[in-house]
Order: sequence, then structure tokens, then C-alpha cells
Amino acid sequence: MSKEIIPAGQAISISVLFIIGTSLFMGSSGQSGNSSWIALILAAALAVPLMLIYARLHGLFPGKDLYDMLILVFGAVAGRMLSCLYIWYALHLGSMVLRNFGEFSKTVALTSTPMLAPMLVIGLLCVWVVKAGMEVLGRSAKFLLLFTIMVIAVIELLSIPKYQYHHLLPVLDSGWKLVLSDTIGSFTFPFAEIVVFLGAFNVLPKKGSAAKVLVSSTMIAGVIILVVTLRNLMVLGPDILSSLYFPSYVAVGRINIGDFLTRIEGSSAIIFVTALFIKVSLCLYAASNGMAKVFKLDSYRSVVLQLGLIMVYLAVFIYKDIMQMQYFAYHIYKIYALPFQVAIPVILWVTAEILAWRRSGKKTAAQQ
Repeated sequence: MSKEIIPAGQAISISVLFIIGTSLFMGSSGQSGNSSWIALILAAALAVPLMLIYARLHGLFPGKDLYDMLILVFGAVAGRMLSCLYIWYALHLGSMVLRNFGEFSKTVALTSTPMLAPMLVIGLLCVWVVKAGMEVLGRSAKFLLLFTIMVIAVIELLSIPKYQYHHLLPVLDSGWKLVLSDTIGSFTFPFAEIVVFLGAFNVLPKKGSAAKVLVSSTMIAGVIILVVTLRNLMVLGPDILSSLYFPSYVAVGRINIGDFLTRIEGSSAIIFVTALFIKVSLCLYAASNGMAKVFKLDSYRSVVLQLGLIMVYLAVFIYKDIMQMQYFAYHIYKIYALPFQVAIPVILWVTAEILAWRRSGKKTAAQQ
């Protein structure tokens, strides 16, 4: 079994790119119109306690990943059954991200190319990097995060002349009901999706790193998504924004500095591809690691190629069209994902705390 350990800085880079992933292009849940940025802030704040619960699990089980924890706490049979659910979730999430890229390619970038081709290219690239190991993914993510932040910063500066600040008013025009609905949507997609990283907790140092990684990642990713959301809102307006499948691409396409700086939306497409590459790779690692734990394989690398191809195949058939993809992402996903992101981890944490308390009580009694 893998003994890879990556530094906290690389883990933060992976987590930030994982969280911002497809939300950079698809945007966040936006039923609340010009108040969607408020929902994002609330969602990030709501995610922090969940990150602390995830970090506490790492403290209770240092050097263990999610699958080890489930088996240790719930036993061999129930633990492996729950592990299979998380293997499915990681595979499903990875295939959804690939399909987002496939639909983007088919709709905007490579309209004459079969959707399978770009998805297969990204899928095989993810297979290669996961087989190479988490150290390679971590070093790649550290460079790609720096590149992503630089590109976003430049695009934000160039977008300022296009800002129409009246699009932000009136605040809370749609009321709190839609804002709270968007808060739950933004909480499940993208912040709480980092539950997949629990499947790779075995690559973190044993002491004191999980809380730093998860909370820092949530804050950094939250700021990036908030900045991008505000830009899209001020450039496009809430009405146009809600009608687009890929609002960031359209918003960046409106940048026009004189006659010499136009059509720079390709730069935003590049950071979309880099972020989804990291996200799919982590999903693939988590699924492969889970398979190795459930079936007691010598190494997760023996199933990476097979699961990568299954992920690509699933991405082709997961949705009928782009409209179904968007409907699932904004309406169904927040119900589907909550058990994986919140319910099972909280039950695992509470049960682990009770078991730890009982063990400490027995040790105290034995010493007396």
C-alpha cells in the first residue's frame, strides 16, 4: 500500500484547485440573482465547521484515510459497504467533471470534434499522473495554482472597465429564501465536495496538517470563486448570467482593450482545464485507493487505468444533454451529495469520538 507523504503546501494547492474546479466555468448556484455572492459567503462559512470535523477525523486516525476509518469504526462488512459508496461517489463526481469539460468542448471550443475525444485525452492524462503518484500531483498542483491565480488576477484587472455596479443592486431583491437555497447549493457544490480528499488522507503528515489544509483551502477557494462570481455578475448582469451554461467564458470574451487586446477568453479556458485536471485526478486517486482497501490489493496503481476508463465511459452516458447536466448540478446534486458530504462523515466522527472516549476511560481505569 502507498506510503506517499506530501507537504501541507502541496495538499492545499490540490484542495484549492479541486474546490474551484468546474465552478470557475459553470458558476455557482444562482437562483438568487444579484445576491448570489451573499450565498457564496454563507456557504464558505458553513463549510468551515465541516472542514474541522474532517480534520478531527485525521487527528483521531493519523496516517489513515477514509476507507481505513470506515472499516475500523464500523467493522469489516459495514465499513467495506460504506467504502464502496464512496468509491462510487468519487467515480461519479469525476465523470461529472469530465462531462462538464466535454460539454464545454462540444458547445464552445471544439464544436466539430466528438465529445469523447477531449474527455478521453484528459482522462488518460489523469491516469498517467495518478499512476505517477500523489507527489507528482502535488508538485503539479502547486505550479498550476500559482498560474491560475495569476491569470485570474490579470483578467480581473482587465475586466474593471466593463463593470456595471448597478447589477449588484438592490441587495437581497429576491429575498432570503432563494439566498438560503443557493447557500445549500454552493455548500454542496463545490465546497463540501472536498470530502473526496478524505480518501487521500493517508498522504498527509500524521500531525497537525489536516485542519490547516482544509480550512485554508476553503478560504482561498472561497475568495477566488467570490471574485469570479462578482466579475461575472457585474459584467453580464443577473438576467444574462442565469441564462448561460458557461458564464465565465462569455464574461471574459467581453474584454476589449482598444484594438489590440481582444478575444482573450482562451486564457480562462486554460485555467478551467488545469483545475478540472486536478479535480478528476484526485477523484481517480480516491476511487483507486478505495478499491485497493476494499479488495486488499497490493497497490492502488493496479486499478487506476481500469477505473479511469470507466470514468470516461460513464461521463459519456451520464447525461442526455447539457440541459440535463445543468439541472442535475443545480437542483438534484445538493440532495444527492449531502449523505456523502455530511451525514456519513458526521456519524463516523461521533462514533469515533465515543470509541476514543471509551478507550481512554478503560486506560484510566486500568492505571488506577
